[in-house]
Amino acid sequence: MRKKNIAGMAAIAMAVTIAATSASTNVFAYGETSGSSTLFTDTQNISDYSDWKDKTWNIKDSEGNLTREGEAYDSSKIILTPGENAKGLRFAWYSLEKGAPAVKVGKKADLSDAKEFKGTATEINRSNQKNTYKASNKVAIENYFEENTTYYYSYTDDVNKPDWSEPQAYTTKKTSDFQTILVGDPQIGASGSKGQGTDDDLNIAVDTYNWSKTLEQSKITAPNASFILSAGDQIDYSGTDSSDGKNVRESEYAGFTYPSILRNLPLATTIGNHESKGTDYKFHYNNPNSEDKLGSTNSGSDYYFSYGNVLFISLNSNNRNTVEHRELLKKAVASHKDAKWKVVMFHHDIYGSGQPHSDTDGANLRVLFAPLMDEFGIDVCLTGHDHSYARSYLMSDGTAINYGNSVAVNPEGTLYIAAGSASGSKFYKLATTKQYYIAERSNTQIPTFSTIDFTDNSFVIKTYDYNGNKYSDDYTLYKTNDDISMKELISESEKIKNDDYTADSWNALQKAIASAKNLMKYTGEDKGALELAKVYDKTNDGDNGKDMLNYYGYAQGDYQNDGTTTLKTGFSTLLDKTMNDKLIIEQKIFEYNYNNLLKAKLGLQKKPVVKKDDGKNTNTVQKISLKAGKKVVKSGKTITLKPGKTLQLKLTVNGVKAKNVKYTTSNKKIVKVSKKGKIKALKKSKKAVKVTISFGNSKILLKIKTK
Repeated sequence: MRKKNIAGMAAIAMAVTIAATSASTNVFAYGETSGSSTLFTDTQNISDYSDWKDKTWNIKDSEGNLTREGEAYDSSKIILTPGENAKGLRFAWYSLEKGAPAVKVGKKADLSDAKEFKGTATEINRSNQKNTYKASNKVAIENYFEENTTYYYSYTDDVNKPDWSEPQAYTTKKTSDFQTILVGDPQIGASGSKGQGTDDDLNIAVDTYNWSKTLEQSKITAPNASFILSAGDQIDYSGTDSSDGKNVRESEYAGFTYPSILRNLPLATTIGNHESKGTDYKFHYNNPNSEDKLGSTNSGSDYYFSYGNVLFISLNSNNRNTVEHRELLKKAVASHKDAKWKVVMFHHDIYGSGQPHSDTDGANLRVLFAPLMDEFGIDVCLTGHDHSYARSYLMSDGTAINYGNSVAVNPEGTLYIAAGSASGSKFYKLATTKQYYIAERSNTQIPTFSTIDFTDNSFVIKTYDYNGNKYSDDYTLYKTNDDISMKELISESEKIKNDDYTADSWNALQKAIASAKNLMKYTGEDKGALELAKVYDKTNDGDNGKDMLNYYGYAQGDYQNDGTTTLKTGFSTLLDKTMNDKLIIEQKIFEYNYNNLLKAKLGLQKKPVVKKDDGKNTNTVQKISLKAGKKVVKSGKTITLKPGKTLQLKLTVNGVKAKNVKYTTSNKKIVKVSKKGKIKALKKSKKAVKVTISFGNSKILLKIKTK
């Protein structure tokens, strides 16, 4: 008989903040701290935690021995993942035996109206401390689910020997505007060394308890969330598929998959460095659009999905093959050409601020991934890795644009978010020097999560601790137009050839281009990224000996700076720029240069193009306009004026007032004309007077009758 979901049936009180050894509630203000140690220790002394651990996590028999009924030994729990779009949903779970898996879905709680969907089973050999699983089961349902509807689902390991699970609810939300939850680095198992106290895996239990509390609070804060985004390092053990490693990793997955919310809310993950070497990641999740296996490591690959008007792309930043990542990005963008927002998620924080990584492997990985974000016009990039929250300024090819502390309207560049720890399993110090690209950062030692709200023209991120208190400032991006980027505008402007434009308008354009380029200092095609692309032309091995930046992104061999792991200058123009030039510009300066360049581009004017006399004493001039008063007149026009009345002539060429124009009259006593083209009728005459307007080699004739 399938074991029922104990986590779903157990009502766990999660009202206590677990901090150090004290059971009292702590109030945290968000900001920068100097501490780097783990916050959560000796949690077994907290009564709520101890009760949960003994009655739910580790269940003992009458003789005090641990039994398989405890949640600590269930690595099989089903995980929901997003489908290719909002109408899809995918499922993955483990089983003790390999069979023919299936999921049935209906709108009635008793599933009397259910439709059955069959899946696939992959043979595995994955063990935790009590159970060995022989199959990874996956079912994909696409183009089925309607928005704003509650469904119920059940699953079985084998339709030939059906043992269906208890029905679970799944409620779809609207897609025109929606909400997601963002978490970073749960890293179950990282809170302390193995073997603490009498529990061999105390750290897994502590992290699971706090991870579950974080998700429970996130659901309270964001009750209408459509799915969860997790920015990598879901578990801690970073080894390969060795026997011991598999046991530890699956024990950690028992903790990560424990929260009951994961049975009702889809989870989109990305691959962290602690997961990349093992194979369990690809067995626990059923990610869409990953069949090409681009950006693969042992754990899995890049993938993408859409929801409403937002395109979500998950990249495996442990794979350094930018050729493959670019191919995936092209496919993803082509799949949703009208996406209002493009969001990329990968693990390593290339614009983060944590001390262990942001200035080493995070910076070096910037060589690979930042140019891709610029190339594909990514609006927001979500990362983790440093267990500390950071929000960048809007980044465009290494230049930081400061739009202020709360709102950016029609911003240039990509917003980078580095999420903190969702379980509190590990915290780091912040970089000693706050990097120029950082708008806000915090490493206050308490688990956090963020909510992200999307509409057609807005992106709003808010970050909270696991007690529901604000942890960072809210930030909003607004889009009210589809203007091209500064880089594209410069490129388009530079491609314009001087096709007989006026000197003033052409010089104005060249001056505006130079000013914009000097402001932004675009690097062009990064030579370091090109070298790395050559290394991976025929392989995607993450540590093949030829990569000048190794698995974690540190420099090696001739590329080291004075024998250290720091990358030597001169390898990457982008990295050299962001390491040496503190490029931060204000919104008004950027917008002035952008608007000035756009105005100069649109204001290009052609020189007058003249055709010679056609033999009929009238000349045809391209884009020439003559106004007599407020009316446009043509050569040969007859105009009647009363004596004493005046009429102003105005000649323009290509929309610009013509210069060096000469006005003459055939009879000064009847019709007078000034040097500036003002005609005045002096007295009556039966015969029309000719007024000639001469400029260059052209002439326009008017006939003036006076009555």
